[in-house]
Amino acid sequence: MRTEPDPQTEPHSEAPTAPDPAVSSDGDDPPAMRIASPVLICGGPSPAKSELAGRLRGLDVKVLDSPGAEHLESLLSTEEPRLAVVDVRARRRVSELPRAVGTLRGAPAGCTCLFWFDGDAEPPEILDLRRADDDHSVGTVDVEDSLVRLHLLSEALPEDPGDRFVVGDLELDVAARTVRRSGRDIDLSDTEFRLLRLLMRHARTVLPKTEILHEVWQYEFAGQANIVELYISYLRKKIEAERPKMIHTVRGAGYVLRPADPDLRDTAATDQ
Repeated sequence: MRTEPDPQTEPHSEAPTAPDPAVSSDGDDPPAMRIASPVLICGGPSPAKSELAGRLRGLDVKVLDSPGAEHLESLLSTEEPRLAVVDVRARRRVSELPRAVGTLRGAPAGCTCLFWFDGDAEPPEILDLRRADDDHSVGTVDVEDSLVRLHLLSEALPEDPGDRFVVGDLELDVAARTVRRSGRDIDLSDTEFRLLRLLMRHARTVLPKTEILHEVWQYEFAGQANIVELYISYLRKKIEAERPKMIHTVRGAGYVLRPADPDLRDTAATDQ
């Protein structure tokens, strides 16, 4: 049975890049890879885990990490991921596996799982963990295959009627992943979408930069609050184009999203 290389002895290699979406064998554009949820990866350190995390971040997907069941419940309640990768291979297995899986099953937002099994896993072991809406792979982990599986699991996630936000003439639908203002569609990147969702969820409440950084990037850019300013600027350009302002800077405190004053036409959004 082929086993995964140990991270201590595995030679360093450059992280693979995502396939060029412009290249297609039949001349048609392939469907875009989209994973509309943060992904929680549960398991010990491994090359596959590191590579998958890097590839997900390259797709602008927020990645959460939990080596075991400890603190998993609080992580699920604060971050609300709806997808999890659970490593159950003998050398990489998430600690306290039954407790961890039980916690995932009871997650507030519901969590669909992709399980990584060893090549010699028997059907009873697989069936003991999997549910009908889960997925699994057996043997050496193929990260590209895992990305495709997560994409398909994301597509099949049930709609959450509570994941729709309306502030003034701005609407955001998480399940459909759409943003509209005054009936006009607005195209956002995944990071812009997560940022706007956070602002709309806490509409009329001032959010400090540190809180935004933690909620949207989970300290990936710790100490780099300028990334928040940059994406706030991106959002303003898209949702306030030729429209009254909605995102306001509170000097020394943070940012707040409020319904627009229809009598104002200030679209410059210069208060970065």
